Amino acid sequence: MKNILFVCTGNTCRSPMAEGMLRKLSKQRGTPLEIRSAGVSAVDGMPVSHHAESILRDQDIQDRLVSKPLTAQLVEWADLILTLTQSHKQYAIRQFPHAADKMHTLKEFVEDDRRVLEDLQEQDSLYATLELARSLGRDVSDSDRERPD
Repeated sequence: MKNILFVCTGNTCRSPMAEGMLRKLSKQRGTPLEIRSAGVSAVDGMPVSHHAESILRDQDIQDRLVSKPLTAQLVEWADLILTLTQSHKQYAIRQFPHAADKMHTLKEFVEDDRRVLEDLQEQDSLYATLELARSLGRDVSDSDRERPD
């Protein structure tokens, strides 16, 4: 089983949506993935935003997700860490330099198929994760966001 960690700022919008969507895809495909999310500035235990919750519910994802800060334990747990922006990646690398080789922005991850194959070594996981990454990579307008996380 591969452990994938999504990282954003407050862990109330983007990364919990990525967590919920990839968890759903992995279950649908029978792909053995464990997925979590965290934030570089998250307050432990905050609920996801109402907008994120609505989007997840529209996708028939009923997970009860609450925010978690990025910790050494989560970094050690993860086989792959996908950050939502370059600044999230830079922060995570500064805090946990020993894990830099398993940290990628979502964009880097999608664009470098060869590295992904080496990292995951599992075609089903690759397919499900790339499908999610591509869907998350679509631009979202400011009006589509309830509040930034």
